[in-house]
Amino acid sequence: MSDSPPLSRFVERLHASEGQFEASYRDWRIQSAFQPIFSFAHARPVGFEGLARARDLSGGAVSPMTMLSSESSAEGTIFLDRLLRALHVSNFAQWSSDSSWLFLNVAPTVVVNGRTMGPFFKELLSAFGVPPERVVVEVTENEAADEGVLQDAARYYREMGCLLAIDDFGAGHSNFHRIWRLRPDIIKLDRLMVSQAVSDPVARRGLMGIAGLLHEIGALVLAEGIETEEEALQAIQAEVDLLQGYYLQRPIIGPPPPQKPAVFEDLRRSLCRLVHDDGAESSAAVRDYVDSFTRAADRLAGGDALEPAVGDLLLRPRVVRCYLLDERGSQIGENLTAPQSEARRDPRHGPLGNAQGANWMHRHYFRRAISQPNRTQVSRPYLSLTDPRMCITLSRLVLRSGVKTVLCCDVEYPVA
Repeated sequence: MSDSPPLSRFVERLHASEGQFEASYRDWRIQSAFQPIFSFAHARPVGFEGLARARDLSGGAVSPMTMLSSESSAEGTIFLDRLLRALHVSNFAQWSSDSSWLFLNVAPTVVVNGRTMGPFFKELLSAFGVPPERVVVEVTENEAADEGVLQDAARYYREMGCLLAIDDFGAGHSNFHRIWRLRPDIIKLDRLMVSQAVSDPVARRGLMGIAGLLHEIGALVLAEGIETEEEALQAIQAEVDLLQGYYLQRPIIGPPPPQKPAVFEDLRRSLCRLVHDDGAESSAAVRDYVDSFTRAADRLAGGDALEPAVGDLLLRPRVVRCYLLDERGSQIGENLTAPQSEARRDPRHGPLGNAQGANWMHRHYFRRAISQPNRTQVSRPYLSLTDPRMCITLSRLVLRSGVKTVLCCDVEYPVA
């Protein structure tokens, strides 16, 4: 193990100035800035990320990247990283009397080599009276090629009592395999995932799906880099837990202001409008299709064959196809495809087109129809297998001469 500078070597570089600690390093004057991390549900900060703000002798700004890249050796990088963490912990300990988290970035070199230079972090937290459970250690998921290194780092901080966050998920070489193995407490999404969701419906559905999957793994999801109301609303609608970015509040040098940002009232009003407008529009559009579908089901139950029973339904603009299933979920006959849908069919998906004899008992729309007779079911949006596109499925159990069948109709989503 290399010789490790004692904690006093870092503390002696801190000095009080205007009610806060500053650090001196080289010719730089370094201050702590804390950017709040908000819970939309609570409408208040639940954590603060410690960020370095440095100036040189002439008063010019020095970026954190410039500071870290100025060190050519692992020892120098680790020393500077520890000094910055000491600065943030000392300032956080001064003004944070509640239960909020302190988010701290750990440099890649520290993740790989830090522990070979002796203990530091546990001593630092103890010296300033900051409980480990209030500290979230951020590591970037793709900064170490060796998964064993990341796992060791995660285990080290977790055994200390800290929470673990993965930063910039969705950028570079991110993969779920690592996430499953690391089991982080918080996952910070790369900001492009949210910004793209504003203008791209596919990215929007992807954001919602990824957030849901990360929740299933057991992690809270944090969207960083939120710069507009539209981005905030997309993250909230995807059920992201935590929000961070300039739109909500910029980094602050010194204690945070006591009042909560008024932006949350604006967000809640905008979200209420969206929910109301989307709900009203979607309900009206879907209701119209449900009425047509119910009439087709009644005709089928009355003795009509499938094609005449659904003839009018197939002329509706968003209808993709109609088909019948038996009580075990097996398809009876081929799909009856709407003419307007057939014209838009992607020939590259030809192998999936013929569904005669396919079994759909695993689909939620079939199971709900079987379990709730005489009620038209409306599925959640999902990707159709037969002709891959987003759709909802209307389904209903229909008795035909005493035999149970399920009538289904796929409607392209969004319906309106």
